[in-house]
Amino acid sequence: MRTRIWITEIREDMKSLRKTLHAHRLKTHDQIKAWLQPKLGSIGTKYRLAARIRLANAWARKHPKRTFACVVGTLSFLLAATVTLDGMRPNDGQGPDISAIASMEPLFSGFRTIQANKGVQRQTLLELAAEGQALREELDSMIALPYKSRADSVRIVRQYGRLESIVKSLKNNDNP
Repeated sequence: MRTRIWITEIREDMKSLRKTLHAHRLKTHDQIKAWLQPKLGSIGTKYRLAARIRLANAWARKHPKRTFACVVGTLSFLLAATVTLDGMRPNDGQGPDISAIASMEPLFSGFRTIQANKGVQRQTLLELAAEGQALREELDSMIALPYKSRADSVRIVRQYGRLESIVKSLKNNDNP
């Protein structure tokens, strides 16, 4: 029952956090709008933008094929102009500048080294975990013996110490 109450409280807190963030966004939007509207409104009235936009939209509705032709023609002209200007620009026989990419090579080699070391560490941790499992099984079987000699007891204590050190090492490295 307590977990339900706790989860409900978290949900309510998240809702109130969302509402707070939404309110701050709206407030910021209103402030920007209040600051921009007079400036944009004066520009719009000075150049009569609203009337010009209405006239352009009315013309585009009456002449959809011409509108399409104008848009495609403009885009084609811009593409041709860009290709022409790029072709006219002197190239000086240089290809793309790869010095920035070449300077990144030590970073990539360092990254590869880190990844290789992670693989070695992961393998070592898996081996430690397997060794710990084997030690635990051996200890369980030795402890289950009804009669133990002194040598068996010493071996149990040593194996237990070894198992503790493996568990401690695995806990220090968290995720194998």
